[in-house]
Amino acid sequence: MGVGFNGMPIMKKIDFENSLGMAIKNSSKILEKALDVEVRGLYGLSSGQWKVIISLSIQNGISQRDLAERIFVDGTTLVPIIDSMEKKGLVERRTDLKDRRNNKIFLTAKSESLVDPIIECIFRLRKNVYKNIPEKDVEFARNVLKKITENAESYIAKDEGKNYLSLKQKIKV
Repeated sequence: MGVGFNGMPIMKKIDFENSLGMAIKNSSKILEKALDVEVRGLYGLSSGQWKVIISLSIQNGISQRDLAERIFVDGTTLVPIIDSMEKKGLVERRTDLKDRRNNKIFLTAKSESLVDPIIECIFRLRKNVYKNIPEKDVEFARNVLKKITENAESYIAKDEGKNYLSLKQKIKV
């Protein structure tokens, strides 16, 4: 039995080195960082900015709240990202005609011209990180991760009831 940071005994230990959850998190973070480095270097876009552009390219004209959920940031974190992008002419805020208290966020021609180059960066990164991995293994991993996501969403929905929408439902793909 170990001792925690507060001096209390720790009854169980998590094997972080062999944890699937940690492997998923680490892979996700390093892939995101690699893409951030490339997109910032080529187009001068921050992580939040390219995520906004790609998200809006999937569904343009969504609320700031929905956009924040889709790029996995808090609403207060998104505000300065949108402010900066608006100043650079990358997005446009428009008042929601159904609810004037809310804004809808839209791509501009300038940001629309960046969608394909950003997607090309994603494809290049995938090609590099998937090298020496058979396609059947990539497909197997994708299917397992989809099932883990579905199970986690079911778990969340059980606690949050009918108010919870999966990311897939939010995007309406």
